[in-house]
Amino acid sequence: MISRKQICQAGLITMFMGFGMQLHANAVSQNEKNIEKIVTQSFKPLMDQYYAPGMAIGIIHNGKNYEKYYGVQSREENKSVNGQTLFELGSVSKIFTAVSGTYANNQGKISFDDHLSKYLPALKSSEIDKVNLLELLTYTSGNLPLQFLDHVKTDKQILEYFKNWKAKNPSGTYREYSNPSIGFFGYLTAKSMSVPFSSLLEKTIFPQLNLKHTYVNVPEEQKINYAFGYDEKDQPVRVNPGPLSDEAYGVKSTLPDMLNFVNANLNLDTNSPAMRKVLLDTHKGYFKVADSGMTQALGWEMFSYPTTSEILQASNSKQILLGSNSVVKELSQPKSKVFHKTGSTDGFGAYILFIPEEGFGLVMLMNKKIPNIDRIKAAYSVFETLKDN
Repeated sequence: MISRKQICQAGLITMFMGFGMQLHANAVSQNEKNIEKIVTQSFKPLMDQYYAPGMAIGIIHNGKNYEKYYGVQSREENKSVNGQTLFELGSVSKIFTAVSGTYANNQGKISFDDHLSKYLPALKSSEIDKVNLLELLTYTSGNLPLQFLDHVKTDKQILEYFKNWKAKNPSGTYREYSNPSIGFFGYLTAKSMSVPFSSLLEKTIFPQLNLKHTYVNVPEEQKINYAFGYDEKDQPVRVNPGPLSDEAYGVKSTLPDMLNFVNANLNLDTNSPAMRKVLLDTHKGYFKVADSGMTQALGWEMFSYPTTSEILQASNSKQILLGSNSVVKELSQPKSKVFHKTGSTDGFGAYILFIPEEGFGLVMLMNKKIPNIDRIKAAYSVFETLKDN
């Protein structure tokens, strides 16, 4: 028979267990409130300053994800931004182009040392054939420009453009950020796999990364979630397909999916062995950009850690984004690293930052293009504030 004393003791244990659970819940709630406050203080002023309709911010901190949504995905429909909202990633898409190429390299379908005529014999003996795939991927071909000339639109015109291209610098000596460069790399990668580039991402790469709401071509049933971007005149816009646009800036995604992707990079052992190696390979730096503190990895821009907000901002200066910058091959790798990437289309802005040593990641998605410097400054401010707390 259970005594009265035993019943009382059991009641006290249950009460204190409940009290402990409540304290834990309150602590979690307070932590979420603190992070929400820090994120809002850093990013909400940017929405107000640039009259941005909506924004999604995700934080990875102490092993947990935090999501915060602001504003609307379309002013016309007044639908709030949420976890299903699809944003254009702009040049953040280049990370997935790098992932797909690294995957093909590890599968033996390509080699980064290959020259381009191996996949397009029509380029044999052209100057572009002196460039290898790694140099295309890292923007170190010599002087491929930021964009194609306006008359280049069709596959035939793209091929003619590359056949007639003339180098200003030896390959592997200068970095010049270029959509045609990495776009052509993606095109040749998909060709080596005998599939269109969009299919390579949507049917092979995204599923292996557990990205269930990330697309090149937004399905009809998902268009209700596809945000409108707003251009400089505050008109609703979406990205217009252009030459090699899928490969250079064509991916659309949600905040939860992008947080999953950052987590996959922070926690490499949670991936399949094949994808773990792919992601690890994209973290390797290849070319150090002179006087910048930045090393070009595969898709990612890489820095030694600790770093500063000013160094990260300088990597997106006008000279680095639009100029030709001398590089040296990176033979050593820093023990601790920082990775980031910005992306924009006419109506959208995106930014990803992660620091493996701190287990920290941040994703910013916005349906307005705002200056890269402001995104970086706000993101690093969040990191520094959380680190000091």
